[in-house]
Amino acid sequence: MLQNNKVAIIGSGITGLTVAYSLQKNGVSCELFEKKNEPGGSVKTVRQGDWLTEYGPNTILLKDRVIADLLIELGLHVNKLIANPAASKRYIVRDGVLQPLPVSPSSAIGTELFSWRGKMRVLKEPFIKRSNNPDQTIAEFAERRLGAEMLDYAINPFVAGIYANNPENLSLRHTLPAMHRLENQYGSLIIGSLLGMRQRKNEGRISRELVSFENGLQQLPDKMASRLNKVYYNTEILKAARENGEWFLASKKNTFGPFSGVVINSPLYMMKQSLFPVSETDFKKMTDVHYPPLSVMHLGFLKEQVLHPLDGFGFLAPEKEKRSILGALFSSTLFPGRAPDGYHLLTVFIGGGRQPEIATLQSEEILDIVLEELDELIGVTGEPVFTDHVYWPKSIPAYHIGYDEVLDTIRKIETMQSGLFLAGNFRHGISVPDCIKNGLELAERIRSVSANKKNDSDT
Repeated sequence: MLQNNKVAIIGSGITGLTVAYSLQKNGVSCELFEKKNEPGGSVKTVRQGDWLTEYGPNTILLKDRVIADLLIELGLHVNKLIANPAASKRYIVRDGVLQPLPVSPSSAIGTELFSWRGKMRVLKEPFIKRSNNPDQTIAEFAERRLGAEMLDYAINPFVAGIYANNPENLSLRHTLPAMHRLENQYGSLIIGSLLGMRQRKNEGRISRELVSFENGLQQLPDKMASRLNKVYYNTEILKAARENGEWFLASKKNTFGPFSGVVINSPLYMMKQSLFPVSETDFKKMTDVHYPPLSVMHLGFLKEQVLHPLDGFGFLAPEKEKRSILGALFSSTLFPGRAPDGYHLLTVFIGGGRQPEIATLQSEEILDIVLEELDELIGVTGEPVFTDHVYWPKSIPAYHIGYDEVLDTIRKIETMQSGLFLAGNFRHGISVPDCIKNGLELAERIRSVSANKKNDSDT
């Protein structure tokens, strides 16, 4: 592999962009192919007048030195916005009322979010034995270690807010690997969290910041793409084939190559069996991943139309509350410049793995449902002055029980097709920082293979 040291990247999601940027920075020639007219994949910011909305991820949790250094390298640190300190307050709906999630031992004692019975049950956590199940669901893990109430009013809404899914549907080991490691290493989440602080510092962790940029998260992929030498937009690659040890790509009108390696950065549901050499059996195993539908409703209101102070990050609705919405972000509270002066911007999430059928409704039907529930929960009155409905037929990959078979199949395909690499949020985390770190690691792996091949050829 890598005889000519030129790599093709198909797809300009964050992972693919990071691979291309890192390779080019380290002297490897790259060509990036994107079927749309802009980079970023699911990271998309839209400005409509004075309203600024995020169609995909809304924030980046900055906690790793490598990510912070990359932002500085790209010059984005000067555009960085740190979330309003009020965003540290996060609400959970209980009995129809927004209750702040405890952030300290004293607030945990006094909170009305959990009953005294639920609080006392958490104190048993250090004495719960490790599980012998190598691949348990998040729900099984949370109920066993923390109790049913914490599952219902902490873990369930958290999973809905981050993964648009239910804890019963997801593998703990693949979705929340840090929790899995804490139990395995320390036998307890509480003890492990306390003892692991020093280790996290040694791993390059920095003080956490919840961030975006002045013109939204799309500034990140735009900046990365602007640093690349060769980017082909509006170019859909239909086939990648290997001939005489080198790769060639074909679009509807052109062929490209030769390349020493090809990185395909695409959601699994968009993979086509005709794109690269793969058996029907392996293709089915690789793509057997559920992406639940999700609707996102951006709503703007005059401030006097909302009774709640919106003094926080937003709220999440546990499944126990039998709500039709998963939760909402207080977007104009989080960062400045998201709404005109005198207005609030809310970002509401509907559907996901909990109630997928609601996500597929027409905009008018969803709006009626959302307005009724926002009225009950935060005192919204009247019609919104701004509305934008974003529908994701397939949103976030569900790392289900047995996900090892998916990952093993991907590794098998890569091994059989020398120089082929499959990348995206279906591996090792769905967040923007996860994708960046995965891209950096993949770029290093490609460079390492290149160096080894060069050394072999020299000898």
